[in-house]
Parts: sequence; structure tokens; C-alpha cells
Amino acid sequence: MLGVVMSLRNLQLNWLRTFEAAGRVLSFSAAASQLHLTQSAVSQQIALLEAKVGRKLFVRRRRSLELTVAGRAYLGVVREALLHIEQGMESIFSDEAHGVLEIRVNNTFAQLWLAPRLRQFCALHPKVSVRMYGHNWETGEALSGTELEVRYGTGVWPGFEVTEVLPRRLRPYCPPSMTPAFSDGPFPDLPLIDVLGTPVGWTEWLSKYPPATASNRQRYYVDSYAIAAEMARHQIGVCLLNDELVTGSHLRDVLVPPFKDHIEDEAGFHLLRPLERSISGAARAFSEWITAHVATIQLGRKRLRA
Repeated sequence: MLGVVMSLRNLQLNWLRTFEAAGRVLSFSAAASQLHLTQSAVSQQIALLEAKVGRKLFVRRRRSLELTVAGRAYLGVVREALLHIEQGMESIFSDEAHGVLEIRVNNTFAQLWLAPRLRQFCALHPKVSVRMYGHNWETGEALSGTELEVRYGTGVWPGFEVTEVLPRRLRPYCPPSMTPAFSDGPFPDLPLIDVLGTPVGWTEWLSKYPPATASNRQRYYVDSYAIAAEMARHQIGVCLLNDELVTGSHLRDVLVPPFKDHIEDEAGFHLLRPLERSISGAARAFSEWITAHVATIQLGRKRLRA
């Protein structure tokens, strides 16, 4: 058995294509016509393939051709393999993106940034299907079966091409009904919603923008900005958010910033692509699309500063 497996490494792709054509039409002459070969060339390639696999694939009769039991089973395997090769080549090398994009995405980014904008990407690339896997925090492991990842963190991950996709800026957000409390005087005595695991939060914001105090203030701790935003939306307290997570999402109409002031975060959202692995046309199209959005955000910030 080991000898057969070892010999399969030397299979030639043209033998498999010839076998698939002959097995489909059950005629060496018809297969030869389809493949633009001579009948003797088809017969020779089939004989070489049979010798390589160590089994007869066809029963040759005087006026007919039939697949053996092994031939019928092998035909299904060969068809699937050839289809996979063709789809892979089309996905990687075609100018138009095809296939399935598998991407692992931080849950907050997926809910508040990507989901509201994904229709734009799908409209640009109607032949691409998207399969997303959500997560909260980086694990430090490889991307496994996914080609791309959007991760929250410092941006230092060896082995990956890393593109920061959102600016690292946080400021308070609350429902419009709470804004009168911020009209004058010190920071109002409202509950604060902090996100666990983030390097910058309310302690840093309150220390930078006095008069405000963090003592004796009710706090809630959650593990994602998406949960913090939902709690703020229900008037449970005030949360810190990146403006880009609010703009374009359902939060735009239910949360407002009571201050123009912001703080710089020490972590952010990044698009990761493995350096040692080639990516499909679908993944390349997504990378280009999200990079274009990053450029738009940066241009908008430059215009505001000007």
C-alpha cells in the first residue's frame, strides 16, 4: 500500500484530465476529440495511469468502453480534485474575485463596523461569499483555516502583514437623554462602563480631563465595546467608544458624544494577513476594499485638521 501511495506523487495532471474525459463520455475517440489529442495518445495516457495506480480503470470491449468498479470510484475523486484545482486557480489568479472568503473578526468590529458596511463589499464583488468567525481577544495562534483576521490589540504580531483599520481614539458616549447632565460643572456622577482587557479606559480619561473624580463612582465591567455600547444605549451608564464604531452603525441615532475631547488608545483594530501564505482573489479583494476605507478615514481626519 505504501508503494502505491508513494507512486501517486508522480502522477501527471494531463493523465487525470484524459481519464476524466474518457470516463465521462466512455469513448477514447470522443475524449480525444474533446482534448484535441489523437486516440492513440488518449489510450497511451490511460495505460500509463493504470500502470501507475496498479489497477485497471476501464473494461475495453470491441465496440464499447466501461469503467471498472475501481474506475468509477476513482472518477469521482479525480473530478472533485480537478474542480478544486480550477476553482483555486480562478480564485487566486482571476482579475475578478470568486469563491468563499473565510475571515476571523473581532466581535465588536464585526457588529458595529463591518456588518453595516458589508453590503458595499458584496455589491462590488457579487461572486464572493463571506464566512465570518467571531472572537473577542487575540489568541496568539495562527489563523488556522481563515485567510484574514481583524484583531484588537497593539498591532505587533510577527509573521503577519498588519494594517491598522481604525484610528486609536476614544471619547465618552451616552444617550441624548443624559447629555443635559454634562452642560456645566464637573463630570456628572453617572455610572461608567469599562471594557475589561483594554489598556486605556475611564481611569485614564478622568485623569486627563478634570474636574472629575473616579472615587465612589458606580462602574460596570464588560468584555467588549459592543456590550458597553448596548448598555449605554439602555441608559445604564456612559461608555468610551471609537467614533468609527458609532458612525455608520445603528448607534449613530441613539448615542452621542457629550464632549469633543478624546484620548489616544494604546491598542486598536487591525487587519492581519499571514506573510508566508498566498491568499485567494476573494481575500485580496477584501483587503483592498478595507484598505480603501482606511484611506478615506485618514483623508477625512486630515481635512478636519486643516
